[in-house]
Amino acid sequence: MNLSRRLIFVATLSYGALLPAGATEASAAGLAAADASAHEASATVPSSLRSALDRHLAAINARDLDALLDTVTHGDKLTVILPDGKVLETREQYRQLHVDWFKDADWRMVFEVQDVREFGAAGIARVKYDSQAKEASGRYASRRVALLSLVFARERGEWRLVYDQNTVIPAPASS
Repeated sequence: MNLSRRLIFVATLSYGALLPAGATEASAAGLAAADASAHEASATVPSSLRSALDRHLAAINARDLDALLDTVTHGDKLTVILPDGKVLETREQYRQLHVDWFKDADWRMVFEVQDVREFGAAGIARVKYDSQAKEASGRYASRRVALLSLVFARERGEWRLVYDQNTVIPAPASS
């Protein structure tokens, strides 16, 4: 496989989920070229994807539902895969999950942003988190450690969450 063929293949893999039905390798290559231009431009202009991510994570820790919803899609379709594998598919389900979760004051999340990447009008963030529960002593203990894969899309010029995947990191085996 020659280099140009490999680049088109990679572009097709990278953008396959974003391409409309019937899109061709040429349109994937065009998106790849646009992505390269976007990366060159983002090298000189600070990106707001990271600030959108920071606002999103801060809203969770502040239990601020309005601020959180200001970081998610305006559309009805918002996919969330919870740590137990349950799938939520709408913005309303996402809202209700957080209404219920935010009522509980005995938790905190410790976030570690591991990677943030832009691909034109889409962005992906990988965030490790430690979900902690408050014990009777007042100390916090880890409930689970997991990775978030957060996909943002540009809507009306702003980054908005459209997909949220939680993957539990198994605890190390005890000896």
